Order: sequence, then C-alpha cells, then structure tokens
Amino acid sequence: MNRLCIGLLLIAVVAFAQQPPAPVSTQDTSVLLAVVSRDASMVSGGIGQGLWAGRGSIYVEPMARLTQSGDWVDIPCGIDQESTSTGRKGCLKFVRDYLSKQHTYTVVSTDGEGAMVQAKPGTLSECFDYGETGTYSGAAIAKWGLAASSTELFSTSDSLRPLSVEDAAQIRKALTAFTPKKLDSVQYLRLFSLKLEGQELVVVQRAFTDYAGKPEQNWLKQIFAIGVTEHGRFRFLHWKENIDDEEERVVGTIHMKNGRDFLITTVSDPESQWFRVYGIRDGKLALVYSGGGSAC
Repeated sequence: MNRLCIGLLLIAVVAFAQQPPAPVSTQDTSVLLAVVSRDASMVSGGIGQGLWAGRGSIYVEPMARLTQSGDWVDIPCGIDQESTSTGRKGCLKFVRDYLSKQHTYTVVSTDGEGAMVQAKPGTLSECFDYGETGTYSGAAIAKWGLAASSTELFSTSDSLRPLSVEDAAQIRKALTAFTPKKLDSVQYLRLFSLKLEGQELVVVQRAFTDYAGKPEQNWLKQIFAIGVTEHGRFRFLHWKENIDDEEERVVGTIHMKNGRDFLITTVSDPESQWFRVYGIRDGKLALVYSGGGSAC
C-alpha cells in the first residue's frame, strides 16, 4: 500500500513538473515609444532648425513606456529626472543598459506606418540629451511620427488631417471672437482635424517654424490649443498657457487595440525639450502625460 502511494505521488510530481507554467498576466505589458523624425528640430532639445536627415536616415528619441491598459510611464531619463542625483544615476543607467545598444522600432503612427527603424547606439550629452540617429526601411516617412519597440498593442490610427480651405476659413472666423483676449491674430495658424476615441476635435497650432521669416515674426505668439466647433462656434478644451517662448508642435497620433487614442506633441523652450500626450479621460480631453526630453 505504501509503495502504491509513493508511486502515485511520484507520478503526480512528474506530471506537475511537465505542465506548462500558468499564463502570466499581460496587464503590465509595456512597449517603449520613440519619436522618429527627419527634422532635427523635433527632437534632441529642439535644435537644428532646418536640418533634415538624408534619405533613409532618421533622428530617434525615446520618450516613454506605454502599458497595455494605456498608462504612460517615464523612462528613467528626462527633464523630471535630471534635477536630482538619484535621477541622474538612473539616467546614466538607462544609457548604459538601453541606449548604448542598437534597437529596432516599428512606426505605428500614420506617416510611415510599418517602417522599420534601426536606431544606432546613443550617448548622453552634457545637457542629458539622449537622441539617437538611425536608418529606416519598408515604408516612406515624409516628416515624423511615433515608433514602438513592439506593435502588439497597436492598430492603424486615424490620420490627423489639415482642414480644408473651406473648413479652415470657418474656424478662423470663429476664432476671431477670441482676439485679442486669447489670440493676438489668426494669421499663420495651422488647423488640423482630429478624432480621439470618437470625439471630433480641432488642433490649433502656431509654432515659430510656422511663421519664421514672416514680417510679423517679432510679435506673433506661439499657440497650441485643442477645441471643438459647436453650432458654428469654437470652444477651447485646452490652451497652452506659455505663448511667449514655448513652442509646441504635433508629432502624430496612435491608436491602441483596446480603443485608446493619443495625440503626441513635442515641446521646446530656450533651455529644454520634452513631450506631451493628450487623450480622453472620463469622457473628456485631458493631458495624460508630460515628460522625457532634456534640459541644460
């Protein structure tokens, strides 16, 4: 009887050992997002106005990690981490463990979707700038976009489109109600239509690059706002407060398989550069992430 029990116990132990491990929850699965751009001024501290990468070449800047549930997580290097010794140590570790190695990303935003980006090993500058250079293939990238270390969380996003001449004229007319209280002028504004989780929005942008070289460049403000049109009237949902020396420009949008949508922008001022992410929270437009980048 004892031998029979021992034998059955051994069989059970062997059978348990041969079973595949229980599936691990993927709730915390995350991918690393990077901004990729042929325009150097979109990354790496916003320097290099007018400097474009050659054909097949690209600038790459890691920005944050995105979880399966749609939460944004700082990488251990960025303007929020550089102000403390602990943060700087974490940044150095990130460069040593991650940035110093070659990485492959796949473009998940509309411009260049599916393109494979090979980022070369990067270094850390004295301003804690960790932008990289690389090459891309498989699809054309006209300007800039978002690339991910894995595409498992994403599906095709709706493109962010410049408004037609007719629609833009209507929006500009509606915006005149906000001059001079909010807007100094409706000149040289760039207007985009955008859909986030089913909500139709309008992005209003005027960065320095949108009016550089114009006679009015000495007094025009740098505008970034998001709003909606209702019955022919425009209503602001978001307004960038610093319109004097902070430039904010659209990078692109991404769409997750779980239905979440995000708009990503790059922001720069005379001393720093970082990223902002806008999404829908509790049914309303919200700034859901701000971070990454570098500062001197």
